Amino acid sequence: MTTETVFQPPRQTGLLIHGGLAILLLGGSAVSLIAALNREAGSYFVLLLLLSLGLLPPAALAVYRGYALLQASYTLERDGLRLRWGLRGEDIPLSEIEWVRPATDLGYHLPLPPFAIPGAILGKYTLKDLGVVEFIASETTTLLLVATPERIFAISPEDPNRFMRNFQRAMELGSLTPLESHSTVPAAFLQRIWADRAARYMLMAGLGLTLILFILTGIAIPSLNNVSLGYDLNAQPLEPAAPERLLLLPTLAAMTLTGDLILGMYFYRKVHHRPAAYLLWSSGIITPALLIVAVLIILI
Repeated sequence: MTTETVFQPPRQTGLLIHGGLAILLLGGSAVSLIAALNREAGSYFVLLLLLSLGLLPPAALAVYRGYALLQASYTLERDGLRLRWGLRGEDIPLSEIEWVRPATDLGYHLPLPPFAIPGAILGKYTLKDLGVVEFIASETTTLLLVATPERIFAISPEDPNRFMRNFQRAMELGSLTPLESHSTVPAAFLQRIWADRAARYMLMAGLGLTLILFILTGIAIPSLNNVSLGYDLNAQPLEPAAPERLLLLPTLAAMTLTGDLILGMYFYRKVHHRPAAYLLWSSGIITPALLIVAVLIILI
């Protein structure tokens, strides 16, 4: 075994589930927003806007988990094992791997972490006889346990038998230049973004301006009888509507901020792509700032 071998987890079921969830949630958000636009102002109008916003975070999580599954891999080489799953990464020197065996060899059902679904069996579970078991897997049918001094990793290579054969071969050959032990977790990535002063200021400014827009809109609504939110093709103001329609502006700003945040995080991972992340996060400032100006003009 002179070269690395990349093993991938089973993906089909997980991608179908997470893709379906993302489409369902994003579709529900869009339908709720459209329904709000076509409804008279009132409590249902506000509830539809809140529903539209509330469906965005779980939709973003479904998209992230689907993307993480698509990029996931277990790379076995003579010097160690590299686990990659979204923002989670683990490099394990071969000398630190105590044993590898199928989960079925335990003789009992291995409890899964909370909220585990096909394509995203992720998280930790502590067992009395095994200690901490961290799941980085997509399916239970191909589950392998990789034991290290600190914890046991539960992984699901698509071909577990081949993985075990290659691992045994690597152990027989021995390590020439052991991998440096390294662990990356999503929280560390978020901390790295927060430690970046420019990124932190842009995100705080975008969130702050969006909150100001919500507050300003709430203050403006009681003082208005009606409001026109645009122009028709003849450059004439649209028919005035109830002032509660102004809530569409902070809703739009919040949606823009969410999208910019997620896309910016994607580009921020690589240093040469970070200007794109900064550009996206700066647009999260510009959008609510312009909408605040629009509300002030309406009030004047």
